[in-house]
Amino acid sequence: MSTASMIKPRPLSIRARLILLVLAAVLPAAGLVAWLIVAESRDARAIAFIGLAALLLAQALAYRIASAIVKPVRDLARTAAKVAHGDLAARARVAGPAELESVARQFNRMLDVRVDAEEALRASEERLHGIVHMAAEAIVVVDEQFHVALFNPAAEAIFGCSAAEAIGAGVERFIPQRLRDASRKYMAGFSAGAGACAGGASVMRMGDHAEIFGLRADGEEFPLELSLARITHSGKPLYSAVLNDVSARRRDAARLDVLANYDALTSLPNRALFRQRLQRSLVHAQRYNEGLAVVLIDLDRFKNVNDTLGHEVGDRVLRAVAERLKGCLREVDTLACLGGDEFAVLIEQVSDTRVVGSVARKLLQTVADLLVLDEQEYHITASIGISTYPADGSDGATLLKNADIAMHRAKERGMNNAQFYAAAMNAHSMARLSLETGLRHALERGEFLLHYQPKVDIVSGRIAGMEALVRWERPGSGMVPPADFIPLAEETGLIVPIGAWVLKAACERNRAWQRQGMPPLRVAVNLSARQFVQANLVSDVARVLDASGLAPAWLELEITESMVMGDPERAIQTLRQLKSMGVALAIDDFGTGYSSLGYLKRFPIDNIKIDRSFIKDIPRNNDDATITRTIIDLTHNLRLKVVAEGVETAAQLNFLREHGCDEMQGYYFSRPLAEDAFSTLVQAQENKAAITA
Repeated sequence: MSTASMIKPRPLSIRARLILLVLAAVLPAAGLVAWLIVAESRDARAIAFIGLAALLLAQALAYRIASAIVKPVRDLARTAAKVAHGDLAARARVAGPAELESVARQFNRMLDVRVDAEEALRASEERLHGIVHMAAEAIVVVDEQFHVALFNPAAEAIFGCSAAEAIGAGVERFIPQRLRDASRKYMAGFSAGAGACAGGASVMRMGDHAEIFGLRADGEEFPLELSLARITHSGKPLYSAVLNDVSARRRDAARLDVLANYDALTSLPNRALFRQRLQRSLVHAQRYNEGLAVVLIDLDRFKNVNDTLGHEVGDRVLRAVAERLKGCLREVDTLACLGGDEFAVLIEQVSDTRVVGSVARKLLQTVADLLVLDEQEYHITASIGISTYPADGSDGATLLKNADIAMHRAKERGMNNAQFYAAAMNAHSMARLSLETGLRHALERGEFLLHYQPKVDIVSGRIAGMEALVRWERPGSGMVPPADFIPLAEETGLIVPIGAWVLKAACERNRAWQRQGMPPLRVAVNLSARQFVQANLVSDVARVLDASGLAPAWLELEITESMVMGDPERAIQTLRQLKSMGVALAIDDFGTGYSSLGYLKRFPIDNIKIDRSFIKDIPRNNDDATITRTIIDLTHNLRLKVVAEGVETAAQLNFLREHGCDEMQGYYFSRPLAEDAFSTLVQAQENKAAITA
């Protein structure tokens, strides 16, 4: 290839092109001028003149056309230069030929579009900035080296660090030391795995939120919910983290878990959690061929504590009992509060039921040990029922049911004992359920009746009064022993309507006897703990007396020590209201509770009844004899009358007479009698007295 062929022609500028155009015009004009000068004939000169004129006209026209093109092009070039230097307000002048006008318009339209786009981008960035800074979530953006590039106010709040301090710092500053190695691996893995999504999108997101731990400026660790994304900005990768402090949510979840699975009073596992643990333990026991035991613990007559001492005292006692029970068990055993005063123990890895029996005895003793709270003594006992796997059931529901049956058998056997479940108990449990169902209908069906036991003056031997005792004659079953249905009535709360019926029936019968001419006798009616704390007790008694026509002096209400000592001040107020009506008052089962002598002096009572447990072994038992003498002396010192319950022998009667007891009740004189039999007994005594006189 020649050198000439390798030389590329340079493009001519517009100016050069115009010069060439002028030269092209001038050279022909010079020729015409020369021809005009040298032409000899007139015609030749005329032709030359005309040609010269035409040529000059063409040249002038060409110059004008060239100027119309060059000026708009120069203006467009100057405008483009301004835009290149950032002046987006510059616009090309729309002039010149139609083609150049169209070019100028399109150029200006392009500038308008660019300005609109940049304004939209600026507005979008302002909105994004506002959103980021107003967001409730913490937003942290880091660069490819994981240095902080953006730190919004929410991030400042949760980390306790200003944006000025955070920006430029390594992100590890906000990660606990123990987690930094793991976080490096995670970030490196995320960075390596990030890339363009389908369609060329530049954002790569995690599929799910992750929970991590953050580090506050003061060194406190706290849980965070993290959502991480990879973004591209100006061709450089950035990582955007949206963070939520979930400390409060975790605390709420923990509180909900406690509420759902733990007893609020004792903080022990509740029934739901106990069932879950029992189910897991059964799966383990079945897999490894091991035994386990379910132990139910029910505090005896604990409702009396709540009813007489109040729920605040009852709650304190329950907490104290729970602490005692925990001390009897192994770490692997589960102690739960199933509700109220009922506890459950799950004993795993049982190979010998004798071990379970030993644990049960230890639990009984622990509960029965004297409990002292604020210098007040409490005597608490429990009844325990035990079922074992696999002998008594293969599922949790059956084991709990059978342990409950065994626990009720323990109560029926006098309480304060433990019973293992036996298959025969099922029949007994069904009988108890039938009894409870019948008890609920007995009142409306009129199945209750009253028997009356005489109170006898020890000196004269004459009947001085009577105690009304409820009996239940169940159709098809005959007379149900009080020991069978009274505790059941107390457990179910039916004792309140039953007690109200007893009060009404006793007052009506006593008044009827008086109208029939029987010598007036005071009738004693027992109040249950639940009745005594009823707000309308006084008005109910007044209404019954008014409706029956019985004078208040012929009614005596018997209450126990524990009932009045629950809230002594309130009890004194209630007793004074009853006393002001003219009703006689007696403390029943005296000696079995924990009444204070100071309070006893303030109670407006008339009689004290010595509990039968102190009478049954006198005079043989020196301790009981001493206690009985002391109670008699104390009562007389308070100018009160003494009544002894449960007198069954002549020796007991002689002892009581010798030490000045005023009245007695018991089988030695008479068992409780039906209405007709009692009235016959009273009439016979009156007839005998008349004959003797």
